[in-house]
Amino acid sequence: MRASVALLALLSLSACRWIATGSPTPLHPAPSNAVQYVDACAPACTDSLDIVAMGVAGFLVVPWQDTTRLVLAPPMFTNPTVPWLVFGDLLFGTRPDTAQISKRLAAMPAANAERLGRVQAVLVGHGHYDHLLDLPPLVPRMPRARVYGSETVRNLLAPVGTLSDSMRVAVDTLAALNGARTGQSIVVSELIALRAITWAHAPNIGSITIAPGHQGTPRRTLPRTVHGWQMGTPYAWVVDVRRTPDPASAVAVRVVYHDAAADADVQRRAAEVIAALPAAHATVVIITAANFDQANAYPDVLLAHLEPQHVLLGHWDDFFRSSDKEERVVRGTNAEALVRRITPFIGHRWSAARAGTVTRVRW
Repeated sequence: MRASVALLALLSLSACRWIATGSPTPLHPAPSNAVQYVDACAPACTDSLDIVAMGVAGFLVVPWQDTTRLVLAPPMFTNPTVPWLVFGDLLFGTRPDTAQISKRLAAMPAANAERLGRVQAVLVGHGHYDHLLDLPPLVPRMPRARVYGSETVRNLLAPVGTLSDSMRVAVDTLAALNGARTGQSIVVSELIALRAITWAHAPNIGSITIAPGHQGTPRRTLPRTVHGWQMGTPYAWVVDVRRTPDPASAVAVRVVYHDAAADADVQRRAAEVIAALPAAHATVVIITAANFDQANAYPDVLLAHLEPQHVLLGHWDDFFRSSDKEERVVRGTNAEALVRRITPFIGHRWSAARAGTVTRVRW
């Protein structure tokens, strides 16, 4: 009750920011189910990696050399509205919209049932509802997948019967912190290795971060309201895809992913970790549009250090609005200001993908 009242007060105080939602035109989103190419080929392309946008901060990573072991960042399809979050959530709770999940997945051939069945690793940045609410009904579609995240994420998902203890992996003791503490590699396949990096979450409104707590013990039931999905410790992720299965093989593509904006010091420490890793032929960074201006120098520091070949905008679509309605940019986000922010560091080497769009990195 107190959480909903507090949320209502915060939304009222910041109505201009959170009621307003803009056109996605400045972001020039790629059409759904289109394929856009990022070429890092010298002298000719011999292999590729697909990054499939799935909605909000959801992405599916598909290395074409081995499509049997894939990596997923959880998508969001349910999209409860602001009025529902303020009033309906308190009275009735918020549950995944399984019909909408099935409908959205059916419209994404690049993330079809066969591919979801091959997902080996699910990477969770933090535990808020817009990243975890729709994951439990997706788990049966991914029977081989381990879910990696904080101890909070592990405990939040404890009631999911199809997700055993061994399939919920807390990475708190494995995660990197800075250039001196680079963490441990998590091997997914002969081609793919993961690394968690301690990250942060910018405030949602003013200096307030919604649901900032931790879940210290395994839950018996899934959270009834969105406020029960606690943030926990946030993590960024590095997904390294090697050229060949040989352990000594060079990293062909490095995907750097996070699902929340973070301040300059956090970005700098993450860049130190990545600099300490073996060099990659090409780097793609997936940044977060939501609340980008609530963090100091975001994503300036990360982009300046990593100098990626391409930047994908994640978390740009309005997840407070039904996906059946006209597409809008997430509330509180000035799309033109975001473009102005990233252009000095990346030029035109960026894109915003609609759900279903494939970004194919070729080398």
